[in-house]
Formats: sequence, C-alpha cells, structure tokens
Amino acid sequence: MRKKIKDKIDRRGGPATRGVTVVYGKDVSIMVKQLLIDTEAIDRIRPQSVVVIKPNLVVSRAQWKGVNTDPAAVEALIEILKRFGVSQITVADGSGMGYSATKAFEICGYSAMAKRYGLRLVDLERDRFVKIPVRLDGPFESLEIAQTVLECDFLINMPVMKAHTFTSITCSLKNLKGVMPRSLKTKFHSVDLNRAIAQLNSIVTPHLILVDGMQGDLSSETGYTPVRMERLLMGTNPVEVDSVVADMLGYVPRSIPHLDYSAAGGLGNCDLEKISVQDLNLPVQGKYFHPQVEYTKRFQCRISAEGACCTCLGNLLFALERLKEQRLLTKEQFFFIGQNPGKIPVEKALKIAVGKCAANRYEADIEIPSCPPSAGNIYRRVISALGKASKSSGQSA
Repeated sequence: MRKKIKDKIDRRGGPATRGVTVVYGKDVSIMVKQLLIDTEAIDRIRPQSVVVIKPNLVVSRAQWKGVNTDPAAVEALIEILKRFGVSQITVADGSGMGYSATKAFEICGYSAMAKRYGLRLVDLERDRFVKIPVRLDGPFESLEIAQTVLECDFLINMPVMKAHTFTSITCSLKNLKGVMPRSLKTKFHSVDLNRAIAQLNSIVTPHLILVDGMQGDLSSETGYTPVRMERLLMGTNPVEVDSVVADMLGYVPRSIPHLDYSAAGGLGNCDLEKISVQDLNLPVQGKYFHPQVEYTKRFQCRISAEGACCTCLGNLLFALERLKEQRLLTKEQFFFIGQNPGKIPVEKALKIAVGKCAANRYEADIEIPSCPPSAGNIYRRVISALGKASKSSGQSA
C-alpha cells in the first residue's frame, strides 16, 4: 500500500505550469462547462480514473456562502465528469475548527447530490492517514496526509478565493490543509504557518484547480463581509493560480509569505508578468448591483457604482480594503465605476474612474480602463497617483 502511494506521489512530481484561465458570469454551470469543455481541459481526465474533488468546506452552518465552495459549481463539475464517462468520483474534505465536514455535506446539499450521482463522500478527518516526508525546509520533517487523497488518480482542488486573517489570502495552496488530521491542522498555527503551507504543497499536488470566485470575503475567511465577484478560475499550478488571485484581491503576490516560500521552493512562479492569463469572456454588465450600505460606511472615500457589474465592484472593494489598511483613503477621493455612476462632483475632489465603462464615459484625474481592472491594478494606480501628488505638495503619502 505504501509503495503504491509513493509511486503515485513520485509520478505526480511538481505542479504543472500551464497558465490560468478566467471566466466571468452568473451561471456557474455554464461557466464550469466553458472552463472544462471549451478549453478541452476535460480531456486530461481518463474515464477509468479515480477522481477526488476537494472543495473548501470550512463551516457546517446555514450561512456558508462566501466561505464554503459553492455546491452548484461542484455539481456542475460532477455532471461533466459523468458525461465524459468518469464513474469513480469522491468528494472529500475536513472542515475548520469547531465544524464537521459530515454535517457540511448535509447542510450544503452534498448528501443529496451523492444519491443523485452515486458519489462517495469522505470526511477526511475520519480517514486513514499516511506519513509522508516533506520536500521543503520548514517546521516539519513529515506530514500526515489522508489516504483517500494519496490513492486517487486525479485530484481536483476547488477552493474559494477570499481574504484571510492570518495569511492575507486563502485559495488553492491553503485549501490543502483539509487533507490532514485536525490535530495537525491545529499544530500548523503554533509554528511558521506560511512555511508549513509550502511544505504541505511540496507533497500534495492537485492535477487541476478550479477556483470558486463567485462570492468571497472582503477582510477574513468568515464570510461576514461578503463580496460578489462572479468569476471562476482554472489552472494546474497552485502558485500561479494563487498569484493571480492575490492580484485580484489587491496584493502583490510576493507579499504573501506562503506564496513567496512556495515559489522560492520551486513549486511555481509568482511573477505576474510570467504567468499566462486567458480571459474567456468579459464581465457581465448591467444595472443589477448596488453597493451595500456597509461598504459606503466602511471606507472614508466616496463611492458611486450605479450600473456596475459585480466583478468590477468586487475588485474595487478589495482595492479599497488594501488602501484602507495603508490609511490612504480620504473624503476628498471619489471612486466611480459602472455604466451610469451618477452625478460626478464638480467640487475639488480626486476623481478616479474604475473600469472601462466609467473611464470611457467620464473624465477623471485617474482612469483605470481595464475590463475588469484587478484590485492590484487599482491599488497600484492609486498609490502611484498619490505618490506623485505627495511629491509635488511636499507631503508623504
């Protein structure tokens, strides 16, 4: 048994590097099809493969959106796998502290899904574990990994892209913590967490990563500050995928320690200029979203987002959160996005047009015309403008 597992780990080698694909929209079933079938990624999975889908099931409570992987995305993936002849499918995870994956399966609809499709559900905290030597320096010499994950032929990692209290972001790299026993997950937080995450990813390598970016969290992993983002990402290298996610959330990838350690350890590249990113479409536009009241109260600046799509507004909110952390937001800044952001102030204000729709319709002091501009792009453009302004006025930004 151990030789079989070792052979599978050795055959997997390091993470593949084939770039990151992004699709925007509101219907996850259509979006998953675009990612897997239209790009022919599904052809990598043989019908006879034993497939394990590892979602992010942090909580077992009714308010799981933006915290747990959307089960609709998982079901869309399963339907495609079934259509292409894959019959041995397992959904497996171990939940966060104080929660249960077994209960999450029931609450989030996986138990009913298992009956419909003949799936196997595994609470990985009840699985058998195998001790595997790590391949990077750090606090551990070996880690215990769930046997279900080690023995599969094809591992699909399905994290949620969101902020995190301790690691700034959480996505595919950190999502693999769920393949370990609870005692070891707890121990991760008593050592160098970021190096430990890199060590974990040196021995567990997903064959495919499908990121749920439909709804995330603005400031933590809890889901209490939800942000609609309406996107899915696909890739094969967790460092590349998480680097693109970091930029979408307003961070420089190398500023995220577990990303930096993973890249330094040879697990992937976190230089955005060297990562191929393919957008299959553009964000959905329409007057269907209005910023929630708490966002206008959360930030000191002014925001107008009439007619903005969730993708652009989500990116803006993450950028504003980063600017807020640096104490760079003021009442004199006016951010506007969307097709009809409303009346632009005539009084003295720093006008910032975010996104192609706003930049094409209005003159602004700062125009960021990308469609959509990432949170990192918004953050860098504003920082650059404030830096130039501060130099001319003799003040520090």
